[in-house]
Amino acid sequence: MRNYAKTAITVALLALLPTGASAEEQGKEMFLSLKDGAVLVLGNNLDITIERVSPEIAEAGILAEEGAFDLSLFGSMKRQDVMTPLSARESVSLGGLSTLDSTTYSLETGVTGKSRYGTEYTLEVRNDWTSETLNAFDYEYQSFTGFTVTQPLLKGFGEDSNIAELKVARKDRDISVHRLKQKILDTVAEFGLKFWDLVRVREELKVRVESQNLAGTLYNINRKKLDAGAISALEAVQAEAAAAARKDDVIVALKSVKDTENAIKMLIASDLHAIKDTEIIPSPDSPLKAEDEGYEESVKKAVATRPDYRETIAVIDKGRLQAVFAEDQKRPEVDLEASYGYNGIGDRFSSSFDLDSPEWTIGLSFSYPIGNRAAVGALTAARLETDQAVLRLRRLEQQIILNIDNALKDIGSGRARLEAARIAANLTRESLVAEEKKLSAGRSTTFNVLRIQEDLAKARLNEIAAFSDLNKAIITYYREKGTLLDELSIKMD
Repeated sequence: MRNYAKTAITVALLALLPTGASAEEQGKEMFLSLKDGAVLVLGNNLDITIERVSPEIAEAGILAEEGAFDLSLFGSMKRQDVMTPLSARESVSLGGLSTLDSTTYSLETGVTGKSRYGTEYTLEVRNDWTSETLNAFDYEYQSFTGFTVTQPLLKGFGEDSNIAELKVARKDRDISVHRLKQKILDTVAEFGLKFWDLVRVREELKVRVESQNLAGTLYNINRKKLDAGAISALEAVQAEAAAAARKDDVIVALKSVKDTENAIKMLIASDLHAIKDTEIIPSPDSPLKAEDEGYEESVKKAVATRPDYRETIAVIDKGRLQAVFAEDQKRPEVDLEASYGYNGIGDRFSSSFDLDSPEWTIGLSFSYPIGNRAAVGALTAARLETDQAVLRLRRLEQQIILNIDNALKDIGSGRARLEAARIAANLTRESLVAEEKKLSAGRSTTFNVLRIQEDLAKARLNEIAAFSDLNKAIITYYREKGTLLDELSIKMD
């Protein structure tokens, strides 16, 4: 059996080993790149593991449908004892016997089967040997050897009708394979989004810690100045209050890091307990580049590649196959039946078989349910389900067009946003340095320095968010185009 449930991951092993970018655990730290995390998702994610079973189940369904054309051996062995009471006249004519006793052994064996054109055939051999009162309980053997053929002429005629369910089973297999690929694509994309979320919240934590340290340093300087009588107590209190508030920001940022780490662990690990205390350190270097193929080419690529699109086409094909089968079931059942064989009799088992007494029959049988509502209902449902799947395909096409357009626009705006955020952060950093110099010279206040520190923290947070959002937009773009795994050099067969 072909195993469609296995996902072959073609990745150069050396690509998994560079220092600082590999998914290897060092103590309680796991250094993780985007590509290595995707490989861990494929190997460990339980949702994907569950979905991998579906193609195997569908493959078993194909085997079951192919079994409808297997030969079947049959056979039976029976013994029958009969005591037949006689009337008074019969008793007198038979010399006073009150009953006639008989013992019969029956042996039947043969093969039967069905072809893909609907032809049912049976080859059988029967032999009965009987002993009874009238023949002094000497056995007499009677045999029949022959074959029977039944050929549908309307309903059930032809290969299309008889292998329709087999074709449907194959479509179910194709659907399950596409569904598995879509599950893999969605889960890897989900990991990619969470990965860049983790990059963002870890960088935000650094910013919050640095901002707290800046406030703490300023507070320490102001305490010394306060002790020397160089500033008022208000400025010292302002720095102390800022340090306390920023400590709360650090606590909130740390919780965001832990929550995002747990979301990633859920995607990459089959045993959460084993890595529950492990810190995940993501590499911000991405193998994905936003190479814009253009809107039209991206849509064409999505239609040719996306598993959910291919799945919907397979569902339409399946519905059409079911409609063909349902159409056949509306026809009257008219069957040509024929049989040919030989009868034999003898005083031994071997002598009871001969070719001197042929027997044959030929005829037609007819059956048609009045109203035939079962077949009409099945055909109507099959056609409606097919029409419904066609509408789903049209809706999916519209979603692809819209989502790719949005993704391309998000990438474009993300680039512009990141550039603007970097400029703003650099300028704010320069402003802070200048304001700190003015404070040292006595030409500024603690309030102004704290305000610019907050501005710098916000500017850096905006830069971090813009960087993360741009990379998430790239993930989304390749996911919508259906090429995310190809871009990560991961091959599925």
